[in-house]
Amino acid sequence: FHAGIYRTEKDKGTLYELTFKGDTKHQFKKIVLFRPFGPVMKVKNENVNMADTLINVIVPLAKRASKFRQFMQNFREMGIQQDGRIHLTVVYFGKEQMNEVKSILENTSKSANFKNFTFIQLNEEFSRGKGLDVGARFWKGNNVVLFFCDVDIYFTAEFLNSCRLNTQPGKKVFYPVLFSQYNPSIIYGHHDSIPSLEQQLIIKKETGFWRDFGFGMTCQYRSDFINIGGFDLDIKGWGGEDVHLYRKYLHSNLIVIRTPVRGLFHLWHEKQCLDELTPEQYKMCMQSKAMNEASHGQLGMLVFKQEIEAHLHRQKLSSKKT
Repeated sequence: FHAGIYRTEKDKGTLYELTFKGDTKHQFKKIVLFRPFGPVMKVKNENVNMADTLINVIVPLAKRASKFRQFMQNFREMGIQQDGRIHLTVVYFGKEQMNEVKSILENTSKSANFKNFTFIQLNEEFSRGKGLDVGARFWKGNNVVLFFCDVDIYFTAEFLNSCRLNTQPGKKVFYPVLFSQYNPSIIYGHHDSIPSLEQQLIIKKETGFWRDFGFGMTCQYRSDFINIGGFDLDIKGWGGEDVHLYRKYLHSNLIVIRTPVRGLFHLWHEKQCLDELTPEQYKMCMQSKAMNEASHGQLGMLVFKQEIEAHLHRQKLSSKKT
């Protein structure tokens, strides 16, 4: 069993899509069932071959060379070595740290014998929507699955297959709900050392949360992205462009699949909320910053740290007296 999703329509019933691994590595069997507020009906039973389904991973970037190095380690292991049906498009803004980023990309290309990448440089201020839009439109090959990604994302090979299985040109786009890490220095502060990245990728309420308010990571066919008009390029900087695109898909004839996935993680990083953001964007950024640090309970323990320490001190003194 690979994955299962369901969707309930109030006036019709519930549709179930169950995906099972097939006989070979890239083959899957998909069974679609429909329950019209009564007995279950079989709608479809088909074999799905994903061997030739290429994913173009598009990453907009400015500076952050050390994060890009970490991203490329993940991309090499999961994208190149385990999956192999993948293209990388990096849209780089400005020139600061550009040579370092290009060097990381070229070294990966040589060591992994990987030629499926595109590097686009734009001499302008960073705009996530603009970067993704440029990367999507630059593609000149056949229709392709686009995975809009950020440099602080970790994905598995299993997620890439979920990306393929939940997209269909003219019919379906995929908006996975990813698991977002809390600040490791808070989560593991009581440990002797912070565990390695791979050991941190645990889905528990103490280690992170499901980012159900985020719409930035998405899979869709390029044809659907172009037909719907792409991003609103008037939205600059951080935030807003992803929600705008999501709403356009919701109001289209396409089915939007929105579900949590276990193979997609947002890695914690300190968030900088810049002064040039609009008041609405700045508020969104600060709310996101607070939610990324730790759970409600863990933040409460930090806020009331002095009271807790004072209580422990009083307990210690009273135990000495007795």
